[in-house]
Amino acid sequence: MASFDVWFDGSSVDAEILQYIESQLQLTFNLPLEQATILVNGKTHRIKRNCSLAEAEQLSTQFESWGGYVSIVDVNSADSLETATKPNHDKIPPLTLAAAGETIPNYPRDRTPPKVRTDHLQLEN
Repeated sequence: MASFDVWFDGSSVDAEILQYIESQLQLTFNLPLEQATILVNGKTHRIKRNCSLAEAEQLSTQFESWGGYVSIVDVNSADSLETATKPNHDKIPPLTLAAAGETIPNYPRDRTPPKVRTDHLQLEN
């Protein structure tokens, strides 16, 4: 019988989503806050060890509904299964560089002048 490990890579997920996944891990699996925090600290962690393919796919679906993605690795071979929960890079528009001085769309511009300390300056005689 095949055995699979399920891995979660926290570095590929935004901090906001990591917080949501942390709370969902606590609610769904009744994990203490400390354990949930460790699993979503931005590193790669094994979520489940030696489970069936059905269990691994169920976890994959669960993490996908939370906005996270997992890798399913066959313990008996070095190959990993590519699951449907991997991000679809075809839907992400390509990145382009703005021309020098051009404003970046959808990026709020901070118009607050910087605070400059001048108390250390003196006039020369």
